[in-house]
Amino acid sequence: MKTMNQNEVYFINDQPVSCPQCGNRTSFSEELIDNFKNIQFHKCLSFNCNFEFQCIEEINTNKQ
Repeated sequence: MKTMNQNEVYFINDQPVSCPQCGNRTSFSEELIDNFKNIQFHKCLSFNCNFEFQCIEEINTNKQ
């Protein structure tokens, strides 16, 4: 099983998250880190890959 390097960070966008190693779909769990960011823990669903990584959702805190 491959896992991410501690320095790698992936950002969540409006598209479904796919594995950065092979492009397949992922399963995930989500946790609230603080009031400003969520982190998702993803695992590739490909039997041959099984890459695990984290995605961070950036929330715009600028209030207009």
